[in-house]
Amino acid sequence: MLLIAILCLYTAIFALVSYVQIRFLEQEREKKAEILSEEEYKKAADIAIENEKFELFSNFYTLMINIIWLGFGLTYLKNLLISENTRLENTLFLLAFLLITTLLNLPLGIYKDFVKDKAQGFSNMSVALFIKDSLKSLALLLIFGFMIIYVLLLCYDFLGNLWWLGAFAFSFCVILVINLIYPTLIAPLFNKMQKLDDVNLLSKIEALMKQCGFSANGVYVIDASKRDKRLNAYFGGLFKSKRVVLFDTLLKALSERELLAVLGHELGHFVHKDILKALISGALMLFVLFFLFANLPNFVYVQSGLEGVNAGVFALLLIFGNIFTSLVSPLLNFLSRKNEFAADKHGAKLSSKEDMKDALIALAKENKAFVKTSPLYTFFHLSHPSISERIKALS
Repeated sequence: MLLIAILCLYTAIFALVSYVQIRFLEQEREKKAEILSEEEYKKAADIAIENEKFELFSNFYTLMINIIWLGFGLTYLKNLLISENTRLENTLFLLAFLLITTLLNLPLGIYKDFVKDKAQGFSNMSVALFIKDSLKSLALLLIFGFMIIYVLLLCYDFLGNLWWLGAFAFSFCVILVINLIYPTLIAPLFNKMQKLDDVNLLSKIEALMKQCGFSANGVYVIDASKRDKRLNAYFGGLFKSKRVVLFDTLLKALSERELLAVLGHELGHFVHKDILKALISGALMLFVLFFLFANLPNFVYVQSGLEGVNAGVFALLLIFGNIFTSLVSPLLNFLSRKNEFAADKHGAKLSSKEDMKDALIALAKENKAFVKTSPLYTFFHLSHPSISERIKALS
């Protein structure tokens, strides 16, 4: 079957990329340590190798699930749920497809949180919290998934050959709304979020934001450590909902100078309008994606068992969409890496080169991130340059 062959080829190509990356890491591990201490350097390499092997397994696992869907799963689900091809039947069909796929991927999440990440010293996840998170995610999928799918099918039913244009416009609006409400409505469902109470640090952060013309609806700290020990910070939301969000792990691990350098980096993305650029490039990708899948040849539906199913195009988009994004991601990753270098320079400008370097090194140490990556892996996967490249650029 051609469709399965395409998925196998796609998986094989990225298996080769993973193999090259693993060999690169194994060779670099034995070289003289850079940036990190000898022990940290080797440990970071071991973790990177283990993570890549897990990613390799995950890709083959996903391939097996998709082969089952294309082989008989979609046909079985169609026979079970669709008799008259009504909008409600198609909505339930696609929702069931999403729900079953999510449940089939659950073992990967369990292994990652309770075996791999715990062994690497990252995960603080408890069984109770994992179950609670999973139930909340499933509830969001069922409630909002139903509404989104129903509207997409409305576009399909009422807009004729231009249904894909309406579906694209609606999908992009959904993305904007999610970005708008994420820091105020979605993130608090999973993490306790409270305003930063360090008055001295808060005043310095606000001065930094004012210097860049960035206005935010507060600086918040979330209890990320209850799940994971990794460090992070982000600027979430759009317009008046914008928030500066700091992981509690970040506050504990970084000095004040390093923290301000990290925020200076994030503000660099704002000054350079990288968020707007990302939204525009994302909209273009989504536009082309919907156009391509709206013009699939009929044999695709016949081979997948989805002939005559209105929701079939959306199921195929979910199965094969990654192949399209993988074709354009090298260009987007290249542009993103340029943006990261520019943001680092901005962070160094607001603080100092040494502060920015120290912050990058501290992040690498705490996140146990290996400082190098192979050119092939970088080309296909990395939206951020390696720590080694970033420090060299600052120097």
